Amino acid sequence: MAYLGKNNQITGSLGDLVFRTLDGKTVIQRKPQKNKIKQTERTQKAASDFGRASTLAKKIRIGIKTYSRDFSDSKSFCRLRTRLQLAACTDNPAPIGEKKLWDGKPKLLEGFEFNYHSPYERYCRIVIKDIALASQKLHIKLKAFQPKKAITWPIKANKAKLCFWMSVHRKKDDLSVQEELFSLEILPNNKISPAINFVSNTINSSSIVYLWSGILYYQYDALLDWVCLNHKTLHPLRLQKVLKIDVSS
Repeated sequence: MAYLGKNNQITGSLGDLVFRTLDGKTVIQRKPQKNKIKQTERTQKAASDFGRASTLAKKIRIGIKTYSRDFSDSKSFCRLRTRLQLAACTDNPAPIGEKKLWDGKPKLLEGFEFNYHSPYERYCRIVIKDIALASQKLHIKLKAFQPKKAITWPIKANKAKLCFWMSVHRKKDDLSVQEELFSLEILPNNKISPAINFVSNTINSSSIVYLWSGILYYQYDALLDWVCLNHKTLHPLRLQKVLKIDVSS
């Protein structure tokens, strides 16, 4: 129903017309036609795959939230969702609408940059010798390195931490059921950091394992002790490895 309001302006609706007030003027619009455009069955199924990728992207972000601190670029989520959809659909024999990441090609996610403002390789050039699953545990092997050459040091940084964040997402519902942080403290004046191995706790369910690697920088403050320098444009974090583990096989 349309009626005459303040200042003799018409508001409401009349038939298929809608009267709105915008910047002091009356604007007439046609009502949106519901169900005017019908999606084909194929389009609906493709939308289902897109929705599944979007939901998984949210779960992955929740799985790294403790470490990532939401220090991502503004398009990070959209980029991750797009990459997930591609990985789920590649080499996946399942019909459209039923394509899950487990049956696709999860390795296509490797190399994903969480923050485009600070690409990981710009700040960290430490060589990872091997990342593998053995005896239901994740093993990470690093080669020895020289801190001044292998890491880019911001002007105020007095210390850094090389971090590996493992998030294990259960196959049946994609929920993060196990999270672990492996870290190595690094000082810029150290001549060399020796080779080191990290080993996770046992992974007890069929899952996809996401291993992120990143750098945290710190400045020493006489009053506040060590203060983290990472922020929205300085948070190197890369999805380094994606592995499937099937404990039933």
